[in-house]
Amino acid sequence: MASLVRTLDEHGERHPDQLACVVGSDRCTYGELAQRMRRFATALLRLGLKPGDRVSLQLPNSVDYVVCFYGAMRAGMVANPINCVYTPREVAYMLGDSAAAMLISTPDLLAGLTDVLPAAQLRATATTGVGAPDVLSLAELLDAPDEPPDYPDENAPACLPYSSGTTGRSKGIVHSHDSLSMQATLSANHLQLRPSDVLVQALPLVHLYPGNIIMGGLFTAAATMVVQPTFDPPSFVELLSRWQATACAGVPTTYAMLCQLPDDDIAQIDLSTLQIAFSAGASLAGRLRSEFLRKFGVRILDCYGITEAAGNLAANMRYGDAPELSCGVPYPLTEVRIVDEQDTDVAAGDVGELIARGPQIMSGYWNRPEDTDSTLRGGWLHTGDLARRDSRGFVYIVDRAKDMILTGGYNVYPAEVEEVLQSHPDVAMCAVFAVPDAIKGEKPWAAIVPRSVDEFDVAAIESHCRTALAPYKVPRRFLVVDDLPRSSVGKILRRELREQYAPSAELDSSTPV
Repeated sequence: MASLVRTLDEHGERHPDQLACVVGSDRCTYGELAQRMRRFATALLRLGLKPGDRVSLQLPNSVDYVVCFYGAMRAGMVANPINCVYTPREVAYMLGDSAAAMLISTPDLLAGLTDVLPAAQLRATATTGVGAPDVLSLAELLDAPDEPPDYPDENAPACLPYSSGTTGRSKGIVHSHDSLSMQATLSANHLQLRPSDVLVQALPLVHLYPGNIIMGGLFTAAATMVVQPTFDPPSFVELLSRWQATACAGVPTTYAMLCQLPDDDIAQIDLSTLQIAFSAGASLAGRLRSEFLRKFGVRILDCYGITEAAGNLAANMRYGDAPELSCGVPYPLTEVRIVDEQDTDVAAGDVGELIARGPQIMSGYWNRPEDTDSTLRGGWLHTGDLARRDSRGFVYIVDRAKDMILTGGYNVYPAEVEEVLQSHPDVAMCAVFAVPDAIKGEKPWAAIVPRSVDEFDVAAIESHCRTALAPYKVPRRFLVVDDLPRSSVGKILRRELREQYAPSAELDSSTPV
């Protein structure tokens, strides 16, 4: 299987003037992207970095991110995307766990990492602007000669995104050049992307849904990606018209906010070229699907994926049936089963765990052989997600067995938030759980048993969380309780908390972050 970096080189030769990506006011053709990718690869090797070294990228949506992401892989190194909203504590953990050799970021983000960078023992740091004397300039690195190194082996590690697990500690997920490229190729095929497509999105490219299913799929098809740096619904619609977009991508929150735009405003904008919209990250409500079709005149196609699969395992197809609440049918070359606790297939319509195997599945977790063996047992990726499949093969996600909270397209793992809460001396016991939210889909709440009710300060607890967690992970409400519901073996039952507080949560408006 050809790697994505080889594909980009080929597009640079065959379609040099074809527009590859637009981010804000910056744009890049396939010829320019391929050349910048090779120059960045050359610069990394001249710095003394070696194939296999981890190159961490904490960059906002930008052409620079696209170039660095593929340039690191072109040099045979491992791209490690890091979310720009992560706190210094979270970034330090990822740099240390991955043993990163280099970090590329913005001047503002680097300034916030001053206290944690020395412990990371990086061999080099670069910035998109002007930094300290010992910080390299990305612009100067991109002035390196165009001396393409040999292509890396297709089975070599290419990308190392991090995804939190139920233990509360993030796990690095190793994807080879082959698995990353296969996901992009399967996405281009299953979503039926074409060179004439222009897709608009505003999701963070550090995530593999926008950054590999969408970006990788479009680049495989030699199509054009237009990225809004930060999502703004009115401007997003204007971008659809300005670029005569044929498609857009988002999460349910994206479409909920677009549907809140006045009908009269949408009617004044030419959306005649728009053909389809893609959604992932959470199940799409039927009401939202119908409302978007009424306002924008196109269907939203739901997809289902997981970072361990470099993106999608199933999706509805662009020119086919899309049953209500279904995330579609399995990708080509992808086997999906719904099984019970003994990994025995359940009958059609019954609920069980979704497991899968295919060429896009991860190599394993970074330096976590026991977790790898458990998740890939029997040669199948165990997603931990509960699903059912109908007689025609369409898949429906029922629940997330791992208690993950999906808020505005971001994953929040209760155990990680609970670890931070428990570190506060005034917290005796706590549980973080999901409650419904009209805009974000879900939002995290925390139930806390304090050590002393008289001395408990909720504002101090919230402040404590905000210093250690990205904003979207901070609970929207802190409930002071006498005790937590537990099973006979002492396990906290988050399900009971969800059921107890969901009615009152539905009366709340979404709290901005």
